[in-house]
Amino acid sequence: MFIDPYIPTLSGIFDEVERTAAGVSGLSFIDDIGWWAEGKNAEEVAGKLSLAAAAAIEWAGKNVVAFDHRKTEVVIFWRKKRKDTQTEAQVKVGDKEIPFNWAATRWLGVWLDSQLTLKEHHATRLKSGRNAMNWLKRLTEQMELSPANCRRVMSACVQSVAMFGAELWWKGGNVRGTTGRAEELQQLVNREARATTGAFRTTNLGALSMESGLRPATNQLENRQRRFGLWLLGLPQGEKAREMVSSNTPLGKRLSSALAYTWTETEQTVLLEEPESFDAELIQEEWEEAKKEAEKERPGLIMITDGSRLENETAGYMVAWKSSQTWEGIKTHMGFNQEAYNAECAALASALKTAAEIAPTPSHVTIFTDTQAAIQRMSTEEPGLGQKYAVEARQHIATLRRAAPDITIKIRWCPAHEGVEGNEKANEWAKLAAEEPDTQGMEGWTYSDRTEETPLPKSLANIRREISEKKWMEARQWAGGRTSKNKYKMPKS
Repeated sequence: MFIDPYIPTLSGIFDEVERTAAGVSGLSFIDDIGWWAEGKNAEEVAGKLSLAAAAAIEWAGKNVVAFDHRKTEVVIFWRKKRKDTQTEAQVKVGDKEIPFNWAATRWLGVWLDSQLTLKEHHATRLKSGRNAMNWLKRLTEQMELSPANCRRVMSACVQSVAMFGAELWWKGGNVRGTTGRAEELQQLVNREARATTGAFRTTNLGALSMESGLRPATNQLENRQRRFGLWLLGLPQGEKAREMVSSNTPLGKRLSSALAYTWTETEQTVLLEEPESFDAELIQEEWEEAKKEAEKERPGLIMITDGSRLENETAGYMVAWKSSQTWEGIKTHMGFNQEAYNAECAALASALKTAAEIAPTPSHVTIFTDTQAAIQRMSTEEPGLGQKYAVEARQHIATLRRAAPDITIKIRWCPAHEGVEGNEKANEWAKLAAEEPDTQGMEGWTYSDRTEETPLPKSLANIRREISEKKWMEARQWAGGRTSKNKYKMPKS
């Protein structure tokens, strides 16, 4: 049962309804509220949803909230194909009796049919994509866009529309129920490629794909599912949707297969209720100005960080600081399943930790890094890649502030390999740290129930890189196998 209310606040409605109507669960997004119930037949489900609707209306009356009954829809899902799907059961919502919607129901942009095959959803999105293609084809011809700009327009306005929600129904190649849909999408991609390049209908598909830069439909569907799995893994700890990837459900199995999910632990993110403030200055200047600033003499503690990932897929980072006229530092090996991005973020957090441990606390702390992405990560504690290090950085900054309230903390970008003092040394030591553990040991998570050192979980950045590499490898293989007319028969389109 889906109810679309105008509700300033949803606080309390779920507890009230779930307490009153046993067996009913709430599901919401912004101001769209849904009630979910299971039963042996339509009549049992209708009864439970009627109780949920009554409880919701009672709560609304107490909280000065009005429901728009015109937008109320009720849909039923069957686990197996049934011939006797029609029923006269209705759900009572206020003074109205609402029958089950036997056609596909649209919710949050996805058309849900009673069997959850998403067949109607695919047909609807494909039609929208074709309509967008027809409009854009005329527009690109009139504007005389370059092939590169035309490809961007096609990807943004046609493929994103036609493939919206495909992550839910795609089951892989040569699987009954999805092969035909992939072929329909491929015909649309072929039209896009011809509009991008101006090629004839008889142009070889492999050459057309490589020349247009538009990847084949099956490759895009596989990649969308991998990215969906990565997005789920990046959700904050405690989110039920995050458990979908490793679940034993059909979708969970498909996501695990798409991601080649064989590792035991993944980098976790959290949703912080009261995060520490980032009481430091982040500075990213133009190249010439940044180089001048890096070469200046400065008061206080000056530190340079760098991270590295070698071809053997090991990573490490280095924190260096100037002591008198020499450079000292700490090298940390991070092991496998990490990226240079993780190493750079970890280096900044480690530099702030080192500064907080120095006694007496310096009056000025300036940290240089040659990676702007790491600086940007430090600016927010939101869940995502490298969140662990952004949270740690805030904690160390708070420690420095407590020890010296007037301390000046700056994190600055400096260009790499431009002769900046200390930068080349940090780069050299970062590569050494990535090669093998040194006396500082290997960075790892600590667990209260384990005594041995545990390697770092597989990072989200590492998963993202693997997804990107596989995406282009599959696209090249598809195009390479279709560059000969003897190997591939042109489909109708």
